[in-house]
Amino acid sequence: MLGRLFRPRSVPPARPKRWELTDEILRWSREDPWTLGNASEGVFACGATGSGKSSGSGRTIAIAMLNIGFGGLVLTAKSDERALWESYCRATNRSGDLVIVDAAAKMRLNFLDAELNRAGMGGGLTENIVNLFSTVMEIRERNTGSGGGREDGQFWKQGALKLMRNATDLVSLATDSISVPELVRVVLTSPQSPGQVSDRTFQDGSFCFQCLKAADQKPKSARQLHDFGVVCDFFLLEWPRLAERTRSVIQATWMGWADMLNRGVLRELFCTDTTITPQAVENGKIILIDLPVKEFGEVGQFAQVLWKYCFQRSIERRNVTESPRPVFLWADEAQHFITSYDMQFQTTCRAARVATVYLTQNVSNVYAALGGGDKGRAEADSLFANLNTKIFHANGDPVTNEWAASLIGRSRQFMASGNSSFDNDQRWAAAVGLDWLDGGGSTSAGFSETFEFEVQPREFTRLRTGGPANGWIVDGIVFQNGRTFAVSGRTWLKTAFRQRP
Repeated sequence: MLGRLFRPRSVPPARPKRWELTDEILRWSREDPWTLGNASEGVFACGATGSGKSSGSGRTIAIAMLNIGFGGLVLTAKSDERALWESYCRATNRSGDLVIVDAAAKMRLNFLDAELNRAGMGGGLTENIVNLFSTVMEIRERNTGSGGGREDGQFWKQGALKLMRNATDLVSLATDSISVPELVRVVLTSPQSPGQVSDRTFQDGSFCFQCLKAADQKPKSARQLHDFGVVCDFFLLEWPRLAERTRSVIQATWMGWADMLNRGVLRELFCTDTTITPQAVENGKIILIDLPVKEFGEVGQFAQVLWKYCFQRSIERRNVTESPRPVFLWADEAQHFITSYDMQFQTTCRAARVATVYLTQNVSNVYAALGGGDKGRAEADSLFANLNTKIFHANGDPVTNEWAASLIGRSRQFMASGNSSFDNDQRWAAAVGLDWLDGGGSTSAGFSETFEFEVQPREFTRLRTGGPANGWIVDGIVFQNGRTFAVSGRTWLKTAFRQRP
């Protein structure tokens, strides 16, 4: 069952010109292939720190995907992950496809403008732009603990989204482009009272009024004409007449969201021009976001979640007939990057030929990342259910081990039992082999039927973790829903991965 050990390492599979879901990527054993279709159903690998999940199954899957020509997006939590993926690309002759997005900001994505001007039926829709912004703000809200599901928190959030919706329409109608700094200028220079609406001095110094004048003078379609009327009503009538406290809280909520993107490395990466888009992965590029969370903290996490969401939305829209190359979304320490949108994305990503590969220590990480409580657990369980290949490495977390054992399931098992009884004389006779002379004593035997875990939780604590003490071998238990492995005859297979010593 040592699938990786028996696979030839000198001759990688030829990269296909056309990719089919039946194409083999690797083998878990000599008789158990893993295909592109299997990969597109998602991968979840977990194991304790030092279990070998990254250097074992993670490395095996990454090398296999690169070998057959996957493009992809790589998110990073640790500072050594760039060097790791550079080594993977060298080993598979893919170094020319590796694109690094880092703090030098040579590779930039104006995410709002890209959504505004993208091709396709949904391109340019204001609501899509607002939803894009709102979704990537989920990480910031999670980290700061804001909102918390309170009713008044939702009220202010909806008010801030309405403000953004109108500011987005105004800037796009006036300039045919959009960026966060422009939205901030509109909000900060919008009239705060009915008197300022008619104040010529205020108008001359207001970017909001400049945009209103520019948009008014531009030719507009019937839809744009209606939307411009809504924008004018908002900024000239509704917004100035709001109660001062209401307006100030809504504005503060919006500015709290936008502030991160209006300064520093995030402004350079996401609010200037665009030099690379997520569509590059369809041509085989491997985009690595080298802003590791352990180094850049919340800024790195925010930037990577933004890139991830843009990637997800982009790849969902592609036509796989015209662009069939498979791609991956890769996240080690995945708990840093998971959002509630992942559950929706995972339900359709097979059709888009994108393989989500998430690695983490335990399931509790994901529960906590999604807010905990019933809602967080429900979202996490939904995500787990749609990551169809699961790989379990050595783990001492009882929650994860019980979860894994329950996932693999129980089977009917028979337990043998026996009993014998003798008095003291009978024990003496039995000891010297003369018990056949005495007909006393009794012996009984039987079997009982029970349903027990096929893999007991304790087994996950006994898997090998690689390194010289284990001959550089990492054990893993692979589970795949709806499949019976040829070697084990079950939905799970204990296999092994060779680390690179």
